[in-house]
Amino acid sequence: MSITSSAVGPVRAGQLWQDMAPDMVDRKRMLRVVAVGATHADCVVERDNRPGAAGRKARPLALRRFATSAFTLIEDGVDDADQLVYARFLAAITGVQGGSPSPVEYATAAMRVHKELTAEAAKGQD
Repeated sequence: MSITSSAVGPVRAGQLWQDMAPDMVDRKRMLRVVAVGATHADCVVERDNRPGAAGRKARPLALRRFATSAFTLIEDGVDDADQLVYARFLAAITGVQGGSPSPVEYATAAMRVHKELTAEAAKGQD
């Protein structure tokens, strides 16, 4: 789902935005959109100079904020299957909870998505 609300076009899963808030510009905080709802976008922090911030899920952002100077579009998501798969893996991995998740927990989340994708592909061949 995409919503035409930003100054540069629709907000879509897969896009990379730089947070231009005064306290975030120096940190070069980048947010990747993983899902778009009717009024908000779910994002994960893809890059942040603050230690430990990258990889965490950001609070949902109102779509109307993307139409302001609060964000700058860095990379537009491509509407192809690879970008959607990437967004699903990224969402699963960032969904891993805990103060210091283990590599096994990340791998388990990725394997769950892999199994889902395999099952969907098998359904498509029936």
